[in-house]
Amino acid sequence: MALGLGTELRRLIDSLDRSIDQIYRNAGVDFRPRYYPYVQLLAQSGERSVGEFASELGFTQPAVTQTLNLMLTSGLVERIATADRRERRFRLSSEGRAIMGGLEPIWRATERAARRLEHDIGMDLTAAASAALARLDQVPFARMIDEEMAGCA
Repeated sequence: MALGLGTELRRLIDSLDRSIDQIYRNAGVDFRPRYYPYVQLLAQSGERSVGEFASELGFTQPAVTQTLNLMLTSGLVERIATADRRERRFRLSSEGRAIMGGLEPIWRATERAARRLEHDIGMDLTAAASAALARLDQVPFARMIDEEMAGCA
């Protein structure tokens, strides 16, 4: 049975995440692959709101909130008090800043391994994913499916 695009993409992400999780465990670091873009943005700017994360990462606000709550529980980030209590802002905690030095070599090796994978398969997966997402911003997949269903009627 041929598996569909969504299934294959989930399998790919699961395979990558399991491998990276194992590397973090081997290094004795309590860190998850899903935290990476949040840590990178906070390292660049110092602080971000939930809405800013959602906008910059292209994730939903509930997904961002869920990840930030996990990071808060593990002590990687801290919440910043704001004048507007509805706005939730976060920054790296001292623990989050402290572990970054140990994570940098893992992140550099992960980037090199990703380039190697792309070379080995002869395809720039990052560019392909970016192109697919850009196209879906123009024409949502639901509309494509509706159009295909209408064409089959």
